[in-house]
Amino acid sequence: MKHSSVLPRAALSVALGLLLASGPAGAQAVSSPPVPLSQAELSRLVQQQALQIQQLEARLRAVEGEQGIAAMRPAPPEPAVEARVAALESGQSRLPKVSWSKGAPEFSSADGTVAFRPRGRLFVDASSTDGATVGDRNISGTEIRSVRLGAEGRYGILGWAVEGDFADNAVAWKSVYATLDHTLFGLPADLTIGNRLNDRGIDGSSSTSNTPFQDRNVVGTLMLPQRGLFGVGLTERVYGKGWHASLSVAGNDLNNAGTDNDSQTWATRVHWNPVASDRATVHLGAWAFHEEIAAGASGVVRSSAIAGHFNDLVKIAPGTLSGADRSTAYGAELAGFFGPAWATGEWGTRNLRGADASGRYDLDHQAWAISAGWFLAGAMPAYSGKAGTWGRVKVADPVTRGGAGAWELKGRYEDVDYAELPTGGTGHAWTLGANWYLNDFSRVMFEAIRWQTHNRSGTGQGRDEGTTFNTRLQVAF
Repeated sequence: MKHSSVLPRAALSVALGLLLASGPAGAQAVSSPPVPLSQAELSRLVQQQALQIQQLEARLRAVEGEQGIAAMRPAPPEPAVEARVAALESGQSRLPKVSWSKGAPEFSSADGTVAFRPRGRLFVDASSTDGATVGDRNISGTEIRSVRLGAEGRYGILGWAVEGDFADNAVAWKSVYATLDHTLFGLPADLTIGNRLNDRGIDGSSSTSNTPFQDRNVVGTLMLPQRGLFGVGLTERVYGKGWHASLSVAGNDLNNAGTDNDSQTWATRVHWNPVASDRATVHLGAWAFHEEIAAGASGVVRSSAIAGHFNDLVKIAPGTLSGADRSTAYGAELAGFFGPAWATGEWGTRNLRGADASGRYDLDHQAWAISAGWFLAGAMPAYSGKAGTWGRVKVADPVTRGGAGAWELKGRYEDVDYAELPTGGTGHAWTLGANWYLNDFSRVMFEAIRWQTHNRSGTGQGRDEGTTFNTRLQVAF
């Protein structure tokens, strides 16, 4: 607008100059002397020039007004610019996306059908035991409990995961499987092919990266098939509103050296949330499995590390049992989540059948556990209603952003009964502790365990008790 107003004013100045020059006096020949004007003529000339000036100023105002209105109107876009912008937007929409919401970069296609992300975890533990009658059990130390690295991805309805773990001074494969999403009876479902964590109980089905305690409870760690927590096979899961059910058949895990037959296990689990709201969620569940145990298989029954993972001397010993050829187990689950508070209870029993030197046998062992917790501030209990498992806690005010994180108080009681097995032991443990969640992907855990064992085999036979203090720094993504 500045440029458009300067030109008319310049034109006005030129016009005024020409007007003055074009008066009667200017009309004389250059060589002729000027003729004096009378008073009347001079007055008429001034009036004529004033009128012309007013007319020119009116025209100038009109021109300036039209140009100002035109300048305020948006200029019509050039077709070439529009085409370039559209091309840039179209190209941007097709670019891959990157998200850090899960703690590691997840790369996905623009439509989300193809995705890839690394995953892993690090557990650094410290432990100290005191007060045991068997002096050798009073040990202290540190360990790298777990270093796990892997990746997961998706190609439309086909997903996959590969993960290896370094623990107990050995490297072992953990999750190695593919999943196929589909529908079953009109409901969403998935079929897993490969080596995947058992679907058995709340703790037994959850990653230890998410369980409130450093280790799963005794139901999750002891009431399991000979093959352990993992097995290579097929698992079908179907999901409804507030419930899920699974059915699987699997052999040993993929760390089998291939020198013996696999045991074979059929397993099922179902969970239901009769109450599911923002204020309260109630979980009910049940599971069962039957297995055919390969001849000469080891690890049919397992000892319970009742004082935590580090101290291998404080265990409830199952005794020696040979010749087991099959087992059947079942269990029940109950849990409730009420605002910042939560509570769980699990029970399981397992029956072993086989023959040894004394003949055929039919023996049981069992375990149960109850636990509870309360978030003081900064987070809420994390529960996955889809699969009936522990989820990842979401921290409202992370330490990594200058906040206070989230604090959780927790307590648990566990009981193991191997008394029916030959030379089997019994024992229990009380655990009190706290978790400090630094952010969604890291936490510091503190636990004090008051344990008691009564073994009839192995080291530390007879009654013994003591106290173990455990801590852990965890990073998981």
